Amino acid sequence: MNKTLLLIGLLTAACSTGCGDPQLHQVTGKVTLGGVPHERLLVYMRPIDEKVDKFRMGVGETDAAGVLTLRSSAGDGLAAGHYRVSFSCMVPKGVGNQEALDPNEKHDDNPKLITEEIVPDPYSSDAESPVEFEIGRSDVNEFVFDIPAK
Repeated sequence: MNKTLLLIGLLTAACSTGCGDPQLHQVTGKVTLGGVPHERLLVYMRPIDEKVDKFRMGVGETDAAGVLTLRSSAGDGLAAGHYRVSFSCMVPKGVGNQEALDPNEKHDDNPKLITEEIVPDPYSSDAESPVEFEIGRSDVNEFVFDIPAK
């Protein structure tokens, strides 16, 4: 009887610390737009066959070289599965080339600044983007993609 109660207590304690939570798998890579890296290009991954939850909705932001690391609300990485990938990159209106921006000025902090999306349809649509990615159970999953320019 005491062994049974001890076993039940141990199982309850183990499950309360994450029983059933999927393992997160690191997703890194590089994303360019028309062959050009853009700093702050956003990459979103939504599950195709699963419900969105804190393990299965990812977002990442590229650095100036286009390097990317995705994370979910649960931490670094996403649960294994099949994902639809969409993108967003907002720049000051009329400036399609990032090199023309002043790197010392934070354009997104200016409330009067008018911006435009430079990622073309359908790649900017979370429902219609043709890009899909399979996150495997390996420790590192690499996503490399060049978005066709407008």
